[in-house]
This record gives sequence, C-alpha cells and structure tokens, in this order.
Amino acid sequence: MTAPPGQPPGDDDPGVNPRTRQRRSSAELAQAVRRGDRVGEALRALDARAEDPDAADLALAHELARFLVRRCADRHHGWQVLRQALIDAGAEVAWERLGRQAVPPAAARILADCAGLGRTPLLRVQHAAAQERARVLAGHVDPQPTLRRLKVDHAGAIDEGAWERALVRAVSARSREKLAALLAQELAA
Repeated sequence: MTAPPGQPPGDDDPGVNPRTRQRRSSAELAQAVRRGDRVGEALRALDARAEDPDAADLALAHELARFLVRRCADRHHGWQVLRQALIDAGAEVAWERLGRQAVPPAAARILADCAGLGRTPLLRVQHAAAQERARVLAGHVDPQPTLRRLKVDHAGAIDEGAWERALVRAVSARSREKLAALLAQELAA
C-alpha cells in the first residue's frame, strides 16, 4: 500500500488537521466561560444550537448570561453611568443580589437573540445583560431622589412600568447629561 502524497510511508492514520477548529461541547464551553475564557466561541456555539437547545446549551446560555451580567460593572459604560448616578442619589441596593436576579432573563434574551437569523454580536448581548440588570433594579430604587439629584423635572407619581422602561433605556447613556435627558424623555412619554 502506498502512502498518499505528503504522508510518510507506513502511516495509515492521516491524523487531525491542526488548522481545523476543534468543536467544544456546550458543557466544556460553560466551564471555560465560568473562568472568563472562550466567550466569543460560546456565543457562536449558541448561535448554531439555539433553535433547539438541549440542557447543556441552556446551561451554557445561563453561564454566559452570568458572565455578562457581572461584566457590566467593568465593561458597559452605560451601566456604570447609571449605577454611579443611583449611588450618588443615595440608592441603597444589594447590587450583587440584584445582579444574580438578572441572570435568568438575560439568559432567555441571549438564547432568543441567538435563535434569530445571522450572527449574534457580543456587544448586543452585553447590552441586553445591562438592560436586564436595570429592569431588575427598577423595583428597588425610588425614582424621586434619583430624578432630583439628576435635576430632572417630573411632576406627579411615576408608575413602576414607566420607571422600569426609563432605567432600561437609560443604560445606553454615556454621560450624566445624556442619562438625565433619556430619563426625562422616557418619563414624559
């Protein structure tokens, strides 16, 4: 038996092509994301599997959501601006506990986004995680002190749904001025 061109004689196993991507399981990717590794690869894997996820895919989405919710504090400027404004307004919030409550809805949004057509960008799911943090936060923060501190004029009571929508939209603000403008605009609507 003669060997194929480029292969030494006597070697029947052509081996693994080192240039092909190694496909990791959802469980392996969940462990990597827990360590802060392979986040992009995990998102691409969910893009491929989100239409019919199994238990391991759901666990991967949950782990990815947990990572992204935690990462908001360091990497999402809009969340940082909102959080600092609330702290300056005197909000006493159990930030970490509310962050943990944001993980399940963020995981659901990540899966829904990945199930859609096209590639899901990391930036979009990071923003979704920040929005879910704001949504959970809305029920635990009194709007009046925050609005006074930001010099936002708003007469009358603010219902919980309007405050939630305002905080979710405010996550896109990159400055206190923009934050105040977004809150005022959303509450006026």
